Amino acid sequence: MNYASVDPLSAKEARIQTAANEAYRVLEGQESAPTNPRERLLDILRNATREAPLHALALAFIFGVMAARRR
Repeated sequence: MNYASVDPLSAKEARIQTAANEAYRVLEGQESAPTNPRERLLDILRNATREAPLHALALAFIFGVMAARRR
């Protein structure tokens, strides 16, 4: 879903609904909860990447390549 075309309140509500659905699946035993901080961080990054618009990801990639070349 592209949140850029949706008003901010709806995007926030969608994120809350997604978090509630994930928590429900964990409580029902359909999905295991992340056990260590690294897994939680990776889950947060994975979800943010899925929600981000493609052009923002492309810019982040370009900036990352530029930063890596300086070293």
